[in-house]
Amino acid sequence: MNRKRVLRIPLIVVLFLALGALWTALQGGPKSREHAAALFQQNRSAFDSAAAQAVERGSGQGISRPPGVRDVTFWDYEGTAVEFSMGSSGLGSSTAYWGIQYVPSGERLGFQGSRLEGWISDGDGWRWEESGGDNRCYIQELDENWYYYEMEF
Repeated sequence: MNRKRVLRIPLIVVLFLALGALWTALQGGPKSREHAAALFQQNRSAFDSAAAQAVERGSGQGISRPPGVRDVTFWDYEGTAVEFSMGSSGLGSSTAYWGIQYVPSGERLGFQGSRLEGWISDGDGWRWEESGGDNRCYIQELDENWYYYEMEF
């Protein structure tokens, strides 16, 4: 068999595997309200503990992440919130983020603890859309002070 042909087949296989891995990474995993809500309910005590620690410390650094959570971040920007990032997809200005958010005050806050005006009822939750732009946020209450969130830029 020709040596070039023998080398070409593994290179093609590696290329397809790399493209598949890139595609999976860009998709960011299961963007599903039901999936996130189920993980929250199944691991509620871990979420409660992590949220309490983040509020007490004023930071998400060094806090044990509940299952399915990529990162825990404490925000005290326009409102206090603890975000449990569960996924993202897209590149650059076409990016979406989703996860669970704990808001001690119980008020509707957007991504990263931002106060957003003009929430509109949308199914089981609320939607905010940037006036004159393409940024959108959706939140859905999971329990008192707990929300599922999606942010799209």
